[in-house]
Amino acid sequence: MAHDLLAAVVSRQEEEEEEDEGETAAASSAFGEGMAKRGLLVLDPKIWGKLPEELLERVLLHLPLQSLARMRTICKKWDHYVFTSAFTKLRAQIWQQKPWIVMTSTEKSLFVYDSGLDTWHQVPIPFNAHELHVVAAAGGLLCFSNAWFQWPRMYVCNPMTQKWRRLPPMNTWMISTVGMVYEEEAAATTPPAAASSSFKVLVCGRLEDHSMITEVYDSVTNSWTIGGNPSPARKHGGHASLWCDGIFYCLTFPFSTLCLLAYNLRQGAWYEVPVRMPAPIMSPSLVECKGRLMLVGGLEEEHSVFVIQIWELDSNKHEWVELERMPSQLCKDFVTNMVPSKPLSCFATGDFIFLMIPSSNNYMPALMFNLTHRTWDWWPTSDFPTELPELNIGQSSGISFEPRLDASVF
Repeated sequence: MAHDLLAAVVSRQEEEEEEDEGETAAASSAFGEGMAKRGLLVLDPKIWGKLPEELLERVLLHLPLQSLARMRTICKKWDHYVFTSAFTKLRAQIWQQKPWIVMTSTEKSLFVYDSGLDTWHQVPIPFNAHELHVVAAAGGLLCFSNAWFQWPRMYVCNPMTQKWRRLPPMNTWMISTVGMVYEEEAAATTPPAAASSSFKVLVCGRLEDHSMITEVYDSVTNSWTIGGNPSPARKHGGHASLWCDGIFYCLTFPFSTLCLLAYNLRQGAWYEVPVRMPAPIMSPSLVECKGRLMLVGGLEEEHSVFVIQIWELDSNKHEWVELERMPSQLCKDFVTNMVPSKPLSCFATGDFIFLMIPSSNNYMPALMFNLTHRTWDWWPTSDFPTELPELNIGQSSGISFEPRLDASVF
């Protein structure tokens, strides 16, 4: 109903906004055709186009974010309104935006799972993403790169607004790990002004001579700076760095020398976290859930019994505390489908931890663990779009982000 109502309002504005007539008419026509193709009712614009502004604003407030992102492009007035601080605050009271999960991408589109609406979206990428994939996310922004290849390039974009920027070249010849953080700071004014925002990208990798280097990109200066000396090269592998409580964390590689590394962004220094790792652990994955750092992996116990466990980091005691163990029968069913050459892949979003084993032709099996209710459930294969493309070489599968219209790339 909200979509029909907005279509009617747009048609009415064609007559009233002469300065935007060409732009609005084209948008309205395309929108109306799309509504008709989907078999949705289009209301009479001469009647519904006279809605009071206050009611129209309420309609916009109740639209899902994906619909709102499309609607704002229809006319300049709406585009301006949805970015005001008043609209943002009101919408936050009505909608509790749930995270989206980037499963895979092509050079033109992202395939994301909307955990709030339990549906899938195919979101266009506003630049040519050939050989690129999402390597990090923060504050509604996605970082693309051809990481794990020589002389990588990077892009950052807001998929909801389709705004993007290419980051300047870095010194890094080959990337080992990438992390990203989005920072917001409220202005100290009366009345409070809009919060200023910026983002940083952490890259640790190798130079051509194979020596290690750390670089940090700052969107404020649009430049890279050299960070603290990394740990020895043997300790950095192809894992993403997670931002948790002001620190970037990543696991070492190979797993035979498994330990937890941390990078203090303010101090510009790497250090090894003094915590004993569960051993021996197979396919370890680091995940972050609402400020909690967790470790997921497999252990082989007595009589060759394989179990999958979840641990949480107790930073005060400097130890990993066992949080959950996958039920034995469920674990057997999951392990049956494991592929020796495909490691366990884990990611977290909201209250859920996802465990999956991507292969060349499918994304299953996939299990979900609910941290709040302490329950396990399968992610139904029927929910996966049939057109979901295969994973690219080196591509991460399952990167969570919170979609936002107000996250700026500049």
